[in-house]
Amino acid sequence: MKKVFVLLAPGFELLEATAPIDVLERCGVQVEKVSLSEDLLVPSSHSVFLKADSFLSDGKDVHRIALQGDMVILPGGYPGYRNLAENSLVGLILKEYEKAGKFIAAICGAPSALAGFEIMAGKKATCHTSVRDAVAKTYQLSTEKTESDGLLITGRGAGVCLEFAFECAKALAGDDIIDEVKRKMEIR
Repeated sequence: MKKVFVLLAPGFELLEATAPIDVLERCGVQVEKVSLSEDLLVPSSHSVFLKADSFLSDGKDVHRIALQGDMVILPGGYPGYRNLAENSLVGLILKEYEKAGKFIAAICGAPSALAGFEIMAGKKATCHTSVRDAVAKTYQLSTEKTESDGLLITGRGAGVCLEFAFECAKALAGDDIIDEVKRKMEIR
């Protein structure tokens, strides 16, 4: 079974975290929500709390996440994406995923965190307009809703959460499964 880790930094955008979690689980992908705070209840940018499954607190956690996952997802949201960018353990996970040839996905402001860690430099990426300048320093800027370039998947923001979620699912689940999930969700 494929496994995805979603990194939840305080101030994450709720839709950008929950849409991929929901879609991937419907597609039969195991999803683990990882708290970057000292509590399993992580506050979103709008003070809605999401309960994580585990913590990211030391090198052992980095090793486990790097070893067990097929994809890591970074939701945006403010100040969530900045909290991701300022966490050295997040940088270590991203570097391990890049080195191992695994999928990395980020949406909204979170691609700027990837840029700060210089992950998959030179690839095409899209992002929220507020971080375009920071992202353009490391990536070929795309204006698409979602962008997939090899193992890098990015999305513009909360308004394209489902498209981003299905782009992530496309990397890990078969077309038949995705078509069935879309049919059940009344997406035509």
